[in-house]
Amino acid sequence: MPLIDHQLGNLSSSELKKRYQDVVFVPWSKQHDAQLLHVKSAQGVYLTLADNTKLLDMKSQAFCANLGHGHEGMIKAMSEAALTAKVASSDILCTERLNLALDLKTIAPRDNTRALTKTFFTLGGAEANENAIKIARMFTKRHKIITRYRSYHGATLATMNMSGDYRRIAVDNAMTGIVRFPDPYARGSGQEIDTVRLLEEIIEIEGPETIAAIMLEGITGANGVFIPPKNYWPRIRALCDRFGILLIADEVLSGFFRTGTWFAMDHFDVVPDIMTLSKGISAGYVPLGATMVTQQIADFFDEESLWCGLTQYGNAFACATARAALGFYERDNIALNVEERGRELSSLLQKLLHDHNLVGEVRSIGLLAAIDLVKSKEDQSPLVPYRASGLAYKPAQILQQALQEENILALVRYNMIILAPPLIITQTQLDEAMFGINRALKKLAERI
Repeated sequence: MPLIDHQLGNLSSSELKKRYQDVVFVPWSKQHDAQLLHVKSAQGVYLTLADNTKLLDMKSQAFCANLGHGHEGMIKAMSEAALTAKVASSDILCTERLNLALDLKTIAPRDNTRALTKTFFTLGGAEANENAIKIARMFTKRHKIITRYRSYHGATLATMNMSGDYRRIAVDNAMTGIVRFPDPYARGSGQEIDTVRLLEEIIEIEGPETIAAIMLEGITGANGVFIPPKNYWPRIRALCDRFGILLIADEVLSGFFRTGTWFAMDHFDVVPDIMTLSKGISAGYVPLGATMVTQQIADFFDEESLWCGLTQYGNAFACATARAALGFYERDNIALNVEERGRELSSLLQKLLHDHNLVGEVRSIGLLAAIDLVKSKEDQSPLVPYRASGLAYKPAQILQQALQEENILALVRYNMIILAPPLIITQTQLDEAMFGINRALKKLAERI
């Protein structure tokens, strides 16, 4: 049967949305409540809707559009790669994979005792994390995995169970051996909780000989941008070395200059045993993920079967696209732009904190930030409780609407605004975004 011309070009935006929701599931949403944006074009940091409204993308879509939209260099590189694209299964020597693996080995964290040297390619971040767990369990012959309560490691059955994120509850307990500990953050307590000491106690109670790995995001992303003290990662690295536990760094969101360095680990001078990557690896232009391991782990699988693999892993076209993205990070000096814009963002956030009674705390590193909303400066209770619904969630909906009225696209999660603009954003554009957020917060205060 020949393909049908569905004549979508003749439909209005509202008709297209209806047709879309009839046949396509919208993730993380009750389908009748899904809010679809009809984007007709995108360039740089802006999305243009069907009604010609321009939104400034302050969340890089799913935290992945690091080089922005419509990047001419990326489009050219992808066009050239498409001319020689091949279907190459995982047992084929693929030079695109080889070149990208060599690139990653060059930029990955290393020190005098360990380095990440070998890569297993996947389709995305969740699968990179799932394979990291499989590798850790095979290598250590242990079962338990320790993660954090505010963590998010992906949406497969296994990675949702590994996460602490509340969205796991719908499929909870499908995985065994998951142990969690608190994040390095105590909301409004005025006291620093030594969560690494708690972790040490948990390890002792659970039995270190039963624990395969500790898996942590380099910097917690959509769950709050919790930035740990400088000694946090080194202390956890020391615990892992002491007990023979593998350290897995989930750099899916925090990698590729989101926090100002190639990887968030670089801020702490710590080298994990396994590191997972996605999102920024291709600047969001194609699906790709990667699981990197140290030479010691790589050597283990010289004599042991690596029970991992899917049909499209390490797609040649995706690897070529990722190489182009890595090149543009360096050519366009993205690190310097994130450093400069990051300082400006931090200053602008402090102004919001000072000017708005509803802003209780701000946190940022590089171009990743969180704004915590509270009932008032006097009452530091979250404006919207975690996992709230119904009327309790109404302020978040009001804020989301106010942001869109100001032509700002940002992630609102309960009492938090999470900001992660494309890393190419200019000072003028950042000022524009924060001016819009400032106005949206004023509207929120008037409407609640």
